[in-house]
Amino acid sequence: MGDQQQEYLVFLADEVHYLIPLSWVDRISERKEKKGKTALIDFVGLTSPGQERKQQEYLILADEERAGFSADKVLGIQTLDKRAFLSLKEPVLNETNRYLEAAVILQTEQGDEVLAYVLKPEILKERQWKL
Repeated sequence: MGDQQQEYLVFLADEVHYLIPLSWVDRISERKEKKGKTALIDFVGLTSPGQERKQQEYLILADEERAGFSADKVLGIQTLDKRAFLSLKEPVLNETNRYLEAAVILQTEQGDEVLAYVLKPEILKERQWKL
């Protein structure tokens, strides 16, 4: 892979497509396996505040399994060129969604195009997440 290419895990949470660098993913498990002191980032709470939360199927664990994301579906791994990223600027990017790095257009298995958001993996290092 060139300097501009990186592998990403693609997942769906609250009907939104997200990507996180695969190098940050330690393990993916079924939701029922959550145990210990794993701090979870729940995208339903972030993208649809006040909406009833449904149980999501998967956990994507990172930061030595001390933090992670809940996800409805894990869609696979894609190698992406960072030059294809669409930069996000204010007012789209603001204090409430500082966890986003960029957006990118992905092809679905059905041949449709969807907008996916690239996550900043550094958010996993922040211990002040209160969800």
